Amino acid sequence: VQTCALPISAIKGVGELAADKDGRVAGDPLNLVMIGNSDDILASLSRAGWSFTQVINFDTVRRMAGAAISGAAYPVAPVSPLYFMNRPQDLALQRARNTILQRNHLRLWLAPFRFQGKSIWVGQVSRDIDIKATTSSSTLTTHVIDPNIDEAREHVLQSLLVAGSVTRFGFVAGIEPGTAANPHTNLSDDPYFTDGLRLVVVLSGNTTTSPDAVGFFEWRESMDPLGK
Repeated sequence: VQTCALPISAIKGVGELAADKDGRVAGDPLNLVMIGNSDDILASLSRAGWSFTQVINFDTVRRMAGAAISGAAYPVAPVSPLYFMNRPQDLALQRARNTILQRNHLRLWLAPFRFQGKSIWVGQVSRDIDIKATTSSSTLTTHVIDPNIDEAREHVLQSLLVAGSVTRFGFVAGIEPGTAANPHTNLSDDPYFTDGLRLVVVLSGNTTTSPDAVGFFEWRESMDPLGK
């Protein structure tokens, strides 16, 4: 574990995409970094309305299938694994809606370096808008993501700011930008477009930070209206 002089020096050096188990197929982009120890993650995201998901097993897959057929809510529905640093996500959370077909979900991987004594978590966030059949998943189903993944990234920031869970945030370069006319695709062949930036958030943990006290890393500026 190394301590970075500046978070950007390490954050810009991590990979751009999550992958499948074999590491051969590009998955969703790593568009989020959170700085805070595990208790900071738990306190900040819980206060912002995010809940931890259940693991994938026979019972939870059966419950997901029933919820998908009926359109019911499943606020702790499992999130399928993606791989980064040769392992699946360490944490998976979501902000559920009133139907399992739609939710905002994020995956977090603990990085092997720290900033000012705090853990660094590399993450991926997107918004689910539907469910479809696929042979790339052990459950034979997967969610379809909203192609505008930057809105999901900004939703994370907005939820944390409203909850007073941010002490500082900024944006650094991540994946190569993609447009609606020339989008990227993920493991499930869902198209997505992005300005290519990665949100970096320093969490306040159990301390509530007022909006006028939040600092900004002056690296890059998000093109999404919520970021502005």
